[in-house]
Amino acid sequence: MGTWGPGPFDSDTAEDYLDELEEKSASGRLVAVTTTFRATTEDGTSSEILPEEVIAAAAVVAANLPAGASLEWSEDYSDVTDWLPKPVDPILASSAMRALENVFSENESFWRSWVNAEEREEARAELDRVKALLRSAYGGGSR
Repeated sequence: MGTWGPGPFDSDTAEDYLDELEEKSASGRLVAVTTTFRATTEDGTSSEILPEEVIAAAAVVAANLPAGASLEWSEDYSDVTDWLPKPVDPILASSAMRALENVFSENESFWRSWVNAEEREEARAELDRVKALLRSAYGGGSR
């Protein structure tokens, strides 16, 4: 896997996932991100889904929220804020958050894979930004 930055779309895996989403209609993207979230399990393990895909899917949802539309996501996917039907259902935002928590509450190996501690903290901050946007959509706190 190639990772070139701390953002949710800054890896080969995330970019491949986004390329697949880009080819779908808005309703097809909705199905795809929902399927990604359902593929996670409570213990964060799944042979079908990678952490970078979960982050990318959750960031797509966050980008399509009113507060997310004003943030810069990726110049390669500048139209990501228009990828999902509006308004985004709060249940989808909650599902995205639950998937992130499932994958990252037990997956410290993902965080240890960062060579540079500063970049690891930048990546955590980016993930926290996505989580904050998702929480704002459904009024949720941390589980």
